[in-house]
Amino acid sequence: MSEPRKAGDIRKAPTPQNTPSSMANSYLSKISTINKIGTISEEDSKLGKELANNPALLSMIQGKLGSLIGQQSGYVDGLPKKVKNRVYGLKAIQSKQMKLEAEFQKQLLELEKSFFKKYEPLYERRSEIINGVTEPTASEIEEGEALELEDEDEEIKEKITEEKDDEEEEEEEEEEDDDEEDKGIPNFWLTALENLTSVSDTITDRDCEVLEYLKNIKMEYLETPGFKLIFEFSSNPFFENKVLTKSYYYQAELGYSGDFVYDHAKGCVIEWKSKEFNVTINVERRKQRKKNTMQTRTIEKLTPAESFFNFFDPPKPPKNDIDEDDEEKEEKDEDDEDEDEDEEADLAERLELDYQLGEEIKDRLIPRAIDWFTGDAVGLGYEDYEEFEESEEEDEDEEDDDDEGVDEEEKKQPPECKQQ
Repeated sequence: MSEPRKAGDIRKAPTPQNTPSSMANSYLSKISTINKIGTISEEDSKLGKELANNPALLSMIQGKLGSLIGQQSGYVDGLPKKVKNRVYGLKAIQSKQMKLEAEFQKQLLELEKSFFKKYEPLYERRSEIINGVTEPTASEIEEGEALELEDEDEEIKEKITEEKDDEEEEEEEEEEDDDEEDKGIPNFWLTALENLTSVSDTITDRDCEVLEYLKNIKMEYLETPGFKLIFEFSSNPFFENKVLTKSYYYQAELGYSGDFVYDHAKGCVIEWKSKEFNVTINVERRKQRKKNTMQTRTIEKLTPAESFFNFFDPPKPPKNDIDEDDEEKEEKDEDDEDEDEDEEADLAERLELDYQLGEEIKDRLIPRAIDWFTGDAVGLGYEDYEEFEESEEEDEDEEDDDDEGVDEEEKKQPPECKQQ
């Protein structure tokens, strides 16, 4: 019996590109086309020194090797004819399975669309109650109260029942003043958005003033694979638009895993009423005076500002520089290449965040809006979030053990303040 494999023993890990890690007791060991790796010679050592002294040559070789990543190792080409035919047969079988997978995904999308049509009347009813167009029925209120009490213990249930009786008595006394009270649920969508962590991180104090006019958030499926988010606003002093939209498009072909692959997003133009009301920019003004004429003039400087409303101006995926020759690429300085890599990494991060926000609004916020408003959805259904919280607690325990000599006042420092 062979010795058990130890965790972390990289010598026993399989090699990449489908190359078997060992050829012992295998028919592959009889194939003469496979060469054994020799020992490092003095010539190899000299070559290594030359490359070390010539960074440009080393960089060019590394770039060439980098372009080979992900290519076939040639292992299959060295197989016997009969074995190679079996591999081809498996590829044909897998191709049929992938066609079924593509059909499944398309039918699943159609099923989602058909059920979404059933959701729409419920979403419309929800919007009417939020905006004070209508009131919930007695049966809806009763059912909602029952759901609220479902997970509570007996003591809390009795307390809520007593509060309910008191509220009913107060409502009877104040029926005459009902018309003067606010209709609907003020700041419903603003509160829901602020409770969705990934979105709340993008909301500033200036954004809150605008989002108070947000009446509804809904979505619709596009004719091509994708979806559109629709934000409806009441008349406000900030912009002319009554509706802001953002569409997410998927590629026509499915990805390797059989799922739809995100391609790009398209926002809309926000017609701000003035620069002062545009929360996506900062306006700086300063006066200048000419020495000769003593005349003054005002210089205006506009700088981009962090804002939730940048969501409607999504980052653009990079275009391939087809016209750029290889010689021109080689002539680029290393500093320029590093800057390009940093810019590409930053763009990729912004594209990923933009897509994540759209998906969370579509899949989490819109279907469970009332739970995000009340806060019931916070921390639920997020496995990564829970694991992160647990790891933080473990780290805190370890720090407590290591920091026995730290002053208690230092430990009681308040955490970083987060936006509400």
